[in-house]
Amino acid sequence: MTHPSRVLLLLVATVLVAVRGPLAAQDAAPPPDPEDQAADSTEVPRFRIEANFVRVDAYVMKDGAPLRDLTAADFEILEDGKPQTIESFEHVDVRTRAPLEQRREPQSVAEGRAMAEDPRARVFVVFLDTHHTDVIGSYRIQRPLVKLLEGMIGEDDVFAVMTPEMSVRDLSFARRTTAIEGMLRRHWAWGQEGQLATPDPVEQAYETCYWKPGEEWIALEMKAKRRERRTLSALSDLAVALRDLREERKAVIAITSGWRLFRPDPRLADGGLDEGEAPPLPRPGVGPGGRLEANPDKTGFGSTLDCETDRIHLAHLDNHDYFLDILDRANRGNVSFYPVDAQGLRSWGTGWGPGQHADHGRAEINARINTLRLLSEGTDGFAIVNTNDFDRGMRRIVDDLTSYYLLGYYSSSEKLDGKFRSIKVRVKRPGVQVRARRGYQAPTEEEVETARRGPVSSAANMPPRAVQVALGSLAGASREQPLATHVSWIVPGGAAGAAPDGRLWVTAEIDDEAVRSGEWTGGGTAELMVIRAEGDDIVGTARARIQPKSRIASMQVRDVMLPPGEYIGRLRVRPSGGSPVTEMVVFTVPGEGESAVGQPLLRRAGPGAGAAFTPTARPVLRRNERLRVEVPVAIAVDTARIELLDRNGTAMPVPVEASVQPDDGFSWVVGEVALAPLTAGDYVLRVTIESAGRRHEMLRAFRVGR
Repeated sequence: MTHPSRVLLLLVATVLVAVRGPLAAQDAAPPPDPEDQAADSTEVPRFRIEANFVRVDAYVMKDGAPLRDLTAADFEILEDGKPQTIESFEHVDVRTRAPLEQRREPQSVAEGRAMAEDPRARVFVVFLDTHHTDVIGSYRIQRPLVKLLEGMIGEDDVFAVMTPEMSVRDLSFARRTTAIEGMLRRHWAWGQEGQLATPDPVEQAYETCYWKPGEEWIALEMKAKRRERRTLSALSDLAVALRDLREERKAVIAITSGWRLFRPDPRLADGGLDEGEAPPLPRPGVGPGGRLEANPDKTGFGSTLDCETDRIHLAHLDNHDYFLDILDRANRGNVSFYPVDAQGLRSWGTGWGPGQHADHGRAEINARINTLRLLSEGTDGFAIVNTNDFDRGMRRIVDDLTSYYLLGYYSSSEKLDGKFRSIKVRVKRPGVQVRARRGYQAPTEEEVETARRGPVSSAANMPPRAVQVALGSLAGASREQPLATHVSWIVPGGAAGAAPDGRLWVTAEIDDEAVRSGEWTGGGTAELMVIRAEGDDIVGTARARIQPKSRIASMQVRDVMLPPGEYIGRLRVRPSGGSPVTEMVVFTVPGEGESAVGQPLLRRAGPGAGAAFTPTARPVLRRNERLRVEVPVAIAVDTARIELLDRNGTAMPVPVEASVQPDDGFSWVVGEVALAPLTAGDYVLRVTIESAGRRHEMLRAFRVGR
């Protein structure tokens, strides 16, 4: 049975993102130091084009309600204490509860990001802290959270969902809430805190390493510290990612019960040894591979030496100071947090998870709630805590972010020194509360000169929109995904009263490492169920056999009705020698409905002339491979042409011969290309089909690895 939290993470992966959690060994590695992260990315927002033009969004409230009648003359802006002249002014009054049909959904990760960069659009991220929310809390919050999304998202707004298991690289923005709402209702049991059984292989390893009487507390404490740091690391990365997204305010609704903020723990560092007792030395021996190893005792993710390495690292973590760094990053990035404690009112500390006990009392509860208050107050948000009236709290969030003002000014400072400059916004009316970005980092001379030579946002240098959408499908693409999926479909549109003639092709591909691990030696099975996101109607099912030592499952669903809308494919692959893996994939049939030309499918083959082409769900290939694109067509084809484009949409001098081949009731436009002449990078195959005077164009992106 798939773990409930795993189901929810899959929902997030497919509805909004492509979640590919780090490998267990990576999870066990120490999180990056905040200073190292700062060296790798800009610490606060930079100007894009004009060296000294600054945009500021200001939220003004009085008696708990937004003020909507202010003018530019009512505002005063100070930069480093010096008054600034307001050059641009706009009041944005958000129209919430926009009908779904009025919300144009982004068709790619890149398009969603572009929508989020619009200063008139509000940006929300729902952060589901699976590590610090129990199953009761996740059940209680699902209805208020759905109502919040329904009532908060306006026509121009975008939102995303994130969990501690996700990477911010996979953050994807959407406008329509249909799929996420349905999945939250069905898979509400995503909270992991307090559960005895853990699906995490690293945590299972801790339990295996420290199982002796008197050692159990070590595993509990390690799991608790690791979970807390993973959550805080995710929040830190999120604050940085949102900071780089745009200068205007971003709101994070964090569903969590708060954190202990662990300090360094000398007792955990000593491993519970008595004073003067020496730790055990590694015991050399022969490992499973027949080689001499320092410690052959395996725990599931490594040796007991790995457990000890993790124990020392976790013992010295200081999550309290790390948390304060998050507040600083959020403030500089104009990110506001609205934490919601899904456990509501309580009077004792139960269900706190690993490292906790049932007798913490009010002090422990208050300590964790105080972290939520500190997070919200330190970032100009507010916390919904100590209440069971979640609806009222959610309405406060909606009201708080409904009306705001966009102000712009040219900084009086002409220094290009890269230093931080503070911003203070005041309103001349008495009794009002103002929240606005607190500052920015000035550009350097080098950055300004680079912008003058070639503006990064120049439309003339951008590839065509259709090419951008195609390239957006490569976001997060990797050969190391444990399970990759791809869906293609065609909706020919038969005569009235005729049987449905839609067709679906679904490809699932297991990564090479899993195949080599041995559990797929005897092959396996793949099961697919496709439903409509709105209404849960089952569209069709399919089942396929995965051949021994193979990594491909190719399934087809025939004669299906595919009216315009979102669909969810629930896929489960099970090796004959292991546990099943569940994945979900979401696809959208566009509003025009009928389409006699289907979505392209990809096949790959090795370098040998006799190597057979096999279906692939991974658009990431090597230079020594060959790529084949296949497009199903339900009409007569007059001419067909296939071109190879670079990432700028420019045709490349690499010929791709197109042919038309009949098969299984369709005509297939097929083209092959050898990748050896290409350098590492992203490319697009453009398939152009002409029939009865009409022109059809399909794009399929792929990546050539190094």
